[in-house]
Amino acid sequence: MEVTFKVYRKDPEKDGKPGRSNYTVEVAESATVLDALLKIRDEVDSTLAFRASCAKGYCGECMVRVNGSARLCCTAKVPDYTKKGPEISLDPLRNIPVIKDLVFDFDAFLWNKIKAVKPWLESDGSSVNGENLLPDSQMQDMRKVMSCFNCGMCDEGCTVLPVDFNFLGPAALTKAYRLAFDPRNKNSREQVKIVEKPKGIWDCVHCYEADEHCPRGIEPTKRIVALRDKAYHAGITHETVARHHKSFAASVKESGWVDEGRLAVESEGLTNVKGLMKLLPTAAKALAKGKAPIPYMHAKRPDADRIKKIFEKAEQEEK
Repeated sequence: MEVTFKVYRKDPEKDGKPGRSNYTVEVAESATVLDALLKIRDEVDSTLAFRASCAKGYCGECMVRVNGSARLCCTAKVPDYTKKGPEISLDPLRNIPVIKDLVFDFDAFLWNKIKAVKPWLESDGSSVNGENLLPDSQMQDMRKVMSCFNCGMCDEGCTVLPVDFNFLGPAALTKAYRLAFDPRNKNSREQVKIVEKPKGIWDCVHCYEADEHCPRGIEPTKRIVALRDKAYHAGITHETVARHHKSFAASVKESGWVDEGRLAVESEGLTNVKGLMKLLPTAAKALAKGKAPIPYMHAKRPDADRIKKIFEKAEQEEK
């Protein structure tokens, strides 16, 4: 089977400008994209740079975009991408500094963020003879999360990172979950405090794209939501988020739905003049289009009293 691979190229030792090279090679019907890359490097162009290691789909080293979608080269079968024609495009991941060709900066993409969540466990001192054994029921969920091999596909699918690359991302936050919920970790509360800061758990928009991209079925978004719940029950320390949460709940309790104007003002803080000033351009645009809600002037829903009773019952149960 003859296939043309249109490969992204960038060489910082030359002009550093990105381009594309086309390689037409003969590959077997059972070939993977990694097989094709190895053939190109060994037989056509020895300067082509890409990453690979296990070739079994376990390490995540060979991740690239195949026809626009993030895939592990070693498990991506060539025939799956040639149904519309004998051409396959190969590109590095989105929004990541490229070192050369298909090799991107994995430190900036993943490892620096994982380091930021302090990815180690400190024993609570309950070990016996150097071992800290727990019932299988307590470790079942942990084993699921520990099966992550840090391929980064969840980060590649994240919809926040293209907008804010400083967001910790689902991979690092999943690592934080593994530590925050491990019953042997004496610093689980500290772990939550780290990821509760700006660019952490509260910046996730829970689009569930990370879950869709995870090849291990770990459900990173579910882990982030669990970290949020843990942060809430421990007492939210991120002031803006705490104000947002309080305003949201108070607004729904009083009127039956969210008062957007009030939420924006109270989230920034009534005494935060600088923060409130930042809202003015957005408020002006909304006003010009007739979509500017007036804070504290929100009409009640017809069934607002029933919603209020639900809140009051929940508050009594918490006490």
